[in-house]
Amino acid sequence: MRSRFLDYGARSVPSSSAQREKDAASKKTTNVLDSLADVQVPHSWFTSFYYTCVSCSILWLVDYTLGSPVASHLIYPSISTSRPSMSFPQVLLTWLAISTQGSRRLYESYAFARPSQSTMWVAHWALGIYFYSALSMAVWVEGVPALRKHTFNLADLSISAPSLRTLFSLCLFAMASGIQHDCHAYLASLKPKDPVVKSEYKLPAHPAFNLTVTPHYAAECMIYVAFSLLAAPEGCWANWTMVAALFFVAGNLGVTAHGTHKWYARRYGRKAVGGRWRMVPFVY
Repeated sequence: MRSRFLDYGARSVPSSSAQREKDAASKKTTNVLDSLADVQVPHSWFTSFYYTCVSCSILWLVDYTLGSPVASHLIYPSISTSRPSMSFPQVLLTWLAISTQGSRRLYESYAFARPSQSTMWVAHWALGIYFYSALSMAVWVEGVPALRKHTFNLADLSISAPSLRTLFSLCLFAMASGIQHDCHAYLASLKPKDPVVKSEYKLPAHPAFNLTVTPHYAAECMIYVAFSLLAAPEGCWANWTMVAALFFVAGNLGVTAHGTHKWYARRYGRKAVGGRWRMVPFVY
């Protein structure tokens, strides 16, 4: 299951590999799994995730400026009014943070793109589109009561002194975004720009990779921690809708980080990655 459906890109195992030969005893099941695993899409389709994120952000911005006619009527009233609510400025600030994240990743998808024949399972692509569509709604789902009571005006764009939690969340978001951007730029530099040039992928030697083989994944988790704190409704220490997104991201990237660690160990030897954690230093 893991070799067919969880690995993608450079870590994926070809369909003719020895792993599939080991499943010969259960040939019928193997054939079904092989058929499902063969439905692949180009790895470059990752870019569509960020198009989805940015497009949804634009959609909700238009909705906010029109008085939130869509967002404020999508959740059943008795549920939304019985829960602590985000403030309207929180909704806007969280929207801005997620829009910034989606826009940066969209930029990186083009700025750091390298020619590649890598593919991913079509279900990965569909799940990514679903996740970013749901994430765009998570921006306001805890703030429906505030959206129903509020009418957007230019005063909403004014800047006031942030709370300590908001300041901490924004600093964490900025730091994690910077680390992730730097890691993505570095990883892109390890690949040849000319597809004709055959160059061996190198073991990352950037300082951020000294403790973990996937510091950009750890940074992604920190970004979602920042979202969870930034969007926490009044009286709550976290926004549980955003925490759900954090759990999804951590679980998804954790599995991929495990595969990356094993891939580096196979290619460069266990000694090369022996002192490096899979994703989060001193944790995993």
